[in-house]
Amino acid sequence: MKVLVVDDVGYTCYVHTRLLEELGYEVLCASSGFEALSILEKNSDIKIVFSELVMRELDGLDLFLKVQQQEHYNDDGQLEAPMYFLMTSIQPANKAQCRQTERLELAKKLGITGVIYKTRDREELKHAFADTLKDTLGELSEATPIDIYTPAQSLCEVIKDIIETKNVEAAEEFYDLMTCQAEYLEYFIANSRQVAEMA
Repeated sequence: MKVLVVDDVGYTCYVHTRLLEELGYEVLCASSGFEALSILEKNSDIKIVFSELVMRELDGLDLFLKVQQQEHYNDDGQLEAPMYFLMTSIQPANKAQCRQTERLELAKKLGITGVIYKTRDREELKHAFADTLKDTLGELSEATPIDIYTPAQSLCEVIKDIIETKNVEAAEEFYDLMTCQAEYLEYFIANSRQVAEMA
């Protein structure tokens, strides 16, 4: 599953990207809100966005509002906007940073999926990502039943056609494609189990 991390501090973006990759997710990184919009425009299969709240030019809340306005379509119609999480160093009990706290509260009212409260402890942060993604993947699987029979039947028909036409070149290309996709599934299964074990 593709995840987008947005943070205008390069090192922080790198750290968060590595943590999510360790959990088994395909991660894209944007160094600004505008770059994030461009990436989302080209990657309609991104399901989750983790964005820093405080950024120059376009902060996490403004980015969220613009993401909601983007439209993506597939053969079944319009796709839903990705789940959107804000990341912040502001702790729930800290009322000192008023403007940031107000922006965070407004974001919650406007419908962001959730908040990641950042910590300097790498393992704690990794667990926060793991728990959040586990809950989110559960929501996605409940909200979107997947028909695997129809595409599986189509694959069988393609394989049958290739064999009947004795097209070795097509067989090799199709085999390479299926091998690649199978590796993605293996990766997903292994890392979903890892997330479950960490819970």
